[in-house]
Amino acid sequence: YYDANLEKNALLIRTDSALGSGKQLFVYFYGQDEFMVGGIVIRFGKTLEYRLWVCSTFYTVFPTTPSTATEKLWIITIDRTAGVRLIVHCNGEEVLNTVISAKTCNWRNWNHWTKKIEKILFRPSWDTASDYYELEPLPSKVTHIWCKYDGMYLSGYSRGVHNYSSLSQAETQCSTRNDCGGVTYEPYTGYYTLRRGTDLRKSPSKEISWKKCPNIIPY
Repeated sequence: YYDANLEKNALLIRTDSALGSGKQLFVYFYGQDEFMVGGIVIRFGKTLEYRLWVCSTFYTVFPTTPSTATEKLWIITIDRTAGVRLIVHCNGEEVLNTVISAKTCNWRNWNHWTKKIEKILFRPSWDTASDYYELEPLPSKVTHIWCKYDGMYLSGYSRGVHNYSSLSQAETQCSTRNDCGGVTYEPYTGYYTLRRGTDLRKSPSKEISWKKCPNIIPY
């Protein structure tokens, strides 16, 4: 379980799964004492479909078609100003905004959703699409997503400290530097490194790089 107060935070989840891969994003929501509140499943079949755990027993196509880009940033928020409303954005566009109630759910325990969400859980055996998650205080101020490039590197290190043990640390620091064009992971050192270069180059050592995607998230 991970502490995740979704009453005060947006849940950001990054995926890079292709349509038709059969992978799925699967996250449970829990309240106090590990009481299951609900959850969401997003399935990468021929089309993108979702299912609300402890609400629906079937999958539904998103009312607004999510981005066709392989790299996706999902932003999940809960709104309780009038009942319980689940809102999902994908790469900056709202793709789901639904009320959770007896009328919209066919699960008899749907009212579990009325409990406060304080923890989340990803099950590795079922959640095969999520690459990374983080919490963003509401209202979210996320302005960029990062695109991943396997087998590519960016040239030159940024000035100062440039080695970080996690991708999130490196991306955060890169966003504050004027001389940082992106992040390159070095499998031979285990570090995520800040790089000056902006042009991607093929890596003979299977490095992985991330650059800010051009699409801005108006959230």
